[in-house]
Amino acid sequence: MLSRRHKYEVIRQQVLLLTLQETVQNLPELAGYLRLTTINADALQSWKNWPEAEDVQRQIGWDWHEVRSRYRRNHPASIELAIWFDESLCGLMIGKASRGKLVVKINYLQGLPIDHPLKGVILPIAARCAEHFAAAIEAKWVAIQDPMEEPGLLDYYRDLGFDQTDPFDHLNNALFKLVED
Repeated sequence: MLSRRHKYEVIRQQVLLLTLQETVQNLPELAGYLRLTTINADALQSWKNWPEAEDVQRQIGWDWHEVRSRYRRNHPASIELAIWFDESLCGLMIGKASRGKLVVKINYLQGLPIDHPLKGVILPIAARCAEHFAAAIEAKWVAIQDPMEEPGLLDYYRDLGFDQTDPFDHLNNALFKLVED
C-alpha cells in the first residue's frame, strides 16, 4: 500500500505529464521545448539566477526554496510546478488542497520577470495543472489565492474561468472556478 506522500507524488507526476501533453496538443509550436517538472534543485538554482531575483523576492515577499520546503513538509496534497522552455525556467507555481479536499488553490505563482518565450501562457499552464490535480483528487474547485489586482489582470483570470468569489468564506480573497475535468 502506498504511503500518503507517495500517493500524491504519483498523482503529481501524472498531472505534470497530462498537462504537458495537453499544452503541446493545444500549442504545437512548444513541442520539444516545453518541459514541466516539480520545483527541483535545478529549478531553484535557475530561479536564483533570474534577473532582479532579489528585488522581485522583496516585492512578492517570498523565497521559493522556503515555500517549497514548507509545502513539502506540511502539505502532502500539494502541487508544485516549474515551467521550462528548453533549459530556461519561465515560471513557478505551488498550491495545495484544502483539508477536506474540496478546493485546490494556487497559492504562489511567478513568471520570469523579463521577456521570455512562454510569456502569456504561464498562468494558463499553471491553472490547467491545478485543475488536473483537483480532478485527480476529486476536488470540486480550483482557486487563485490573493490574485494580483493589476488593471486587466482580473479580466484575464475571469477569461480563464476564475470568475467566482470563495463560496465557503466570503472574507477570503480568492477567485474560484468549478472543476470540469
